[in-house]
Amino acid sequence: MKHPIITGLMLMALGSCTEFSTLYQVGKTKTERNVDQAQCNRFAADNYPPRIVTEWWPIYDSKGRVVSRRAEQYDTNEGPRYTAARNCMTERGYERVSIPYCKDEQLAGRNYAKVEVAPELGPSICGLRTEGGGRVLVDLSKPL
Repeated sequence: MKHPIITGLMLMALGSCTEFSTLYQVGKTKTERNVDQAQCNRFAADNYPPRIVTEWWPIYDSKGRVVSRRAEQYDTNEGPRYTAARNCMTERGYERVSIPYCKDEQLAGRNYAKVEVAPELGPSICGLRTEGGGRVLVDLSKPL
């Protein structure tokens, strides 16, 4: 029973290495997307500000007596705030897509310029990891 679970987890981990998920709209630059995301985040934060709730949980001794209490805090508006920001981006025309990372054999030692404006997604569009941990899109049909 453990082997299918472990195998499934390994496949999920490997799958996350071959593609990435992002909000995408054809014709938008990364800067325009970041501005839209910031505006949606601001809208969501204004409508669902942090509402921190503290709950007290008892701590028991070995005889079952309450000897202390432990505080846990959480933001009850975190979920609604996230949903409002996501819905705002959807209303602006963005959708969540998965973009594959470029494979070594696709690159074959050639260089590509990063794509500045989000193109129609197709088999020639893939992502590259940058040294700083970011990602850029390249069009394999347009080598330098």
